Amino acid sequence: MARIKVLPAEVAQKIAAGEVVERPVSVVKELIENSLDAGATEIKIELENGGKNLIRIQDNGCGLSQEDAVLCFKRHATSKLEKEEDLEHIATLGFRGEALASISAVSRLTLKTYNGQGDRGYQVEREGDRLIRFLEIAFPRGTMVEVRDLFFNLAARRKFLRGERSELNLITSYVTQAALAFFGVKFILVHNGRQLLNCPAVSTLEERVYQLYGRQLLDGLMPVDYEEGGYRLSGLSSRPFAGRSDRQRQLFFINRRPIKDRVLSAALTQAYLGMLDRQKSPECFLFVDLPCELVDVNVHPAKAEIRFKEPQEVFRLILRGIELAARSESLIKPVMVGEAGRGEKRKLPEETTEAELNLQEKEEQQEEKKEGGEKEWKEKIQAQESARQTSPTWRQPGEAQQVAENSAMPRSKTGRRVLGQYLNAYLVVTAEEGLMIVDQHNAHERILFEKFKKLDEEKGWASRQMLFPQVLELSPEEILHLEELQEELAGLGFELESLGERSYSLRAFPDVFDERRATEILRGILAEGGPERLKNKRDKMLATMACKAAIKAGQPLSQAEMEFLARELFQTRQPGVCPHGRPIIVEISREKIERTIGRQPGSRD
Repeated sequence: MARIKVLPAEVAQKIAAGEVVERPVSVVKELIENSLDAGATEIKIELENGGKNLIRIQDNGCGLSQEDAVLCFKRHATSKLEKEEDLEHIATLGFRGEALASISAVSRLTLKTYNGQGDRGYQVEREGDRLIRFLEIAFPRGTMVEVRDLFFNLAARRKFLRGERSELNLITSYVTQAALAFFGVKFILVHNGRQLLNCPAVSTLEERVYQLYGRQLLDGLMPVDYEEGGYRLSGLSSRPFAGRSDRQRQLFFINRRPIKDRVLSAALTQAYLGMLDRQKSPECFLFVDLPCELVDVNVHPAKAEIRFKEPQEVFRLILRGIELAARSESLIKPVMVGEAGRGEKRKLPEETTEAELNLQEKEEQQEEKKEGGEKEWKEKIQAQESARQTSPTWRQPGEAQQVAENSAMPRSKTGRRVLGQYLNAYLVVTAEEGLMIVDQHNAHERILFEKFKKLDEEKGWASRQMLFPQVLELSPEEILHLEELQEELAGLGFELESLGERSYSLRAFPDVFDERRATEILRGILAEGGPERLKNKRDKMLATMACKAAIKAGQPLSQAEMEFLARELFQTRQPGVCPHGRPIIVEISREKIERTIGRQPGSRD
């Protein structure tokens, strides 16, 4: 008897549906893509329970005829492809003909549509793979798809869905990306009767970014527009010396399709080398337009991956486009070097352009900020050192021994000595056993984390009032995270007041920070996400606070500061790793050094 059997049609259909519909955001994505392909200029998304109970999407697109309203639920039925050759010229967002078939297979679905021809529209009701009802109805031009009880017939799949907030966060993120890509379309997002997003159609990307993120973010972006060899790069990207501390807001669109791709991310990172601090990452909303035959979007059923035919051309496009955009902003000037210095014309002071004066002013401001940061760090070092002298031990008797035993790295039983700083980022520490290279940022992050952890355990957080409250314009995703974490943030000392829509006033902050860093630290916490995205939300919030407050790579330290940092690090419980799991110390043993240079271990010769 044969062991291999052909699966029943209903089982095969559910398996196939699972490749397209993974969670509520998959449904939203497929239906919005259908709406956009239908030429919609208004799209309304309504959700209940993060999309698990209800997803309703209505548009004013071209609608469906009676025949199409029936055929659209058949697998691989599509209006966007006819023959195999069409796969090389896909210009639409959808093309597989699987979306409605897959969604209806795992939900209770109702479709209402009218194409503007005749007096009536049509209503189709399905449950799983069964047709329940087909009616003629009165309906405005366009299409409405209502999806209820997602995965009602797949208990295992439904069990593994995330919580309401997490699913909502994913949907909000996608809708935001779709609104950015199609800024000429009006998007409305409603959850449990509450409107989260209302973006009227606008004529430019700048206007859409302002709608979603506010003036503050827009002011830190520069326009990008570059074309080469049939490829075009456009959009907005961070001005030099701007950026943020994470990569949460790097959005790429290939032929207006939201994409995450290593080639694009690597090119962006390369383009900003020398333009941003090492601890900063650029923000971007970049659109790459290229001939359809040069990109393969038919890689995955969910259309989540693409492949470039000429990835090096795309890489070069982003490098060159960002470089020229930065140069046009008069923030970066090419250095022209004559042959051996001969024949160069030196510009006299009176010949200095306004753009160069602006550049000089910006550089001076950057230097002032840097000096201010160094001064603040030095003052903290001095204050802590003074406290240490007046109170010789910060720990209870015997605690240091316990710390040593619990440490994540081997401890030297002999004295350590800081030799100096390498690249203004690493401390070189010597001990009898060899050398240790210490990452100064990760080290300080570990020190601060353990101090914050102790403060948290003792419930010792206190607030400091802002002299002038700061107004923050938050994105829809950040607002959702803020609502989830409001109680946690209040417990840490953050006090925020809603000013309506996306605006919030930061009125107080933890008194262990200064005002200058309070906003950056708060935004870093919000970027991490809500509780359901954090396995240990409290520790991750503390880790984020420590990361934002720690000294940065590239910051020069005095000998006293280096010694203080090293001493504090080796008093922590886990000096080997930072709170985010990154290594702090690289050890080079004396034995390895001696063997490398050809000397017998322990020899004095």
